[in-house]
Amino acid sequence: MASYFHTITENNKLTLNKPSDSDLVYYSELNEWFTRNAFRSFSLKYVVDRCIYYKVGSREHAVPQGNFLLACKQPDVNAYFDSKNTVKSICIDICPATVAEAFTVLTAQEDHDFDNYLAGYFKVPEFFEAVCPVNAANFGNKLNELVLSIREGRAEDYIDREWFLDLVEKIIFHEYGNYLALKGIRSVKLETRKEILHRLKIAKQYMDGEYLSIDEINQVAVFCNMSEFHFFRSFRQAFGISPYQYLLNKRLETARQLIISGHRSVTDIAAHCNFPDIYTFSKAFKRRYAIAPSRLSATDS
Repeated sequence: MASYFHTITENNKLTLNKPSDSDLVYYSELNEWFTRNAFRSFSLKYVVDRCIYYKVGSREHAVPQGNFLLACKQPDVNAYFDSKNTVKSICIDICPATVAEAFTVLTAQEDHDFDNYLAGYFKVPEFFEAVCPVNAANFGNKLNELVLSIREGRAEDYIDREWFLDLVEKIIFHEYGNYLALKGIRSVKLETRKEILHRLKIAKQYMDGEYLSIDEINQVAVFCNMSEFHFFRSFRQAFGISPYQYLLNKRLETARQLIISGHRSVTDIAAHCNFPDIYTFSKAFKRRYAIAPSRLSATDS
């Protein structure tokens, strides 16, 4: 049976045959690389160490260590890097038939309704390419386990047909969120919607990392180079929640976890989570969890 796994080195990088539209995993350790056929298949590009650059039209995607880029098949996409240190990366090419099979399995389940979004979305120009931290994806653990299997020399036994189907099912769920976000943004031109979503993704990552220190929504708008009004309106259209409520929910969840841990007072937790006073914190917490923080603290003490 043919292997789903191949290793790319400086010795074979120019001679290894890489067919398009196939289920294959390539692991590479290289110091220099350039190609004009980076998106020969629907693929997932995961950078294990260092950084790789992909240029799609006029947009350049820098994929740093611990991040991935999902991409649909299209011509004339450059990939390049030149490093004194070895760049380690994984490219997972996925056959269209595998995507179709995974979608069929998911849509046959009564609890999934994808609005028939697969038709056209995984093709140019509809597909939304974006760099994403591996731990922010629902298949992040799967990629981390793949890296471990490569390091332990068991990747050929680890990767099989079921592995690909499971990965694609998780990718479909991941991309459904991007599809809904693009669909929600009220702009006629697809490229405009994509540009707005790119900026909103930057904003969301910033909020995920700095939600305890952000004082004003305008800080986030400036960070992603949007006006406060445009950012507020577009964020709600894309994600179905206001940026203020998104920040508030993250702060409240952090506060809840701290209360459950039982190591700090409710007053200290309110200040740590950037609430102006204990009254404002208690009111928001009770509205969110239907219990006062002091009662939750007493319950878990």
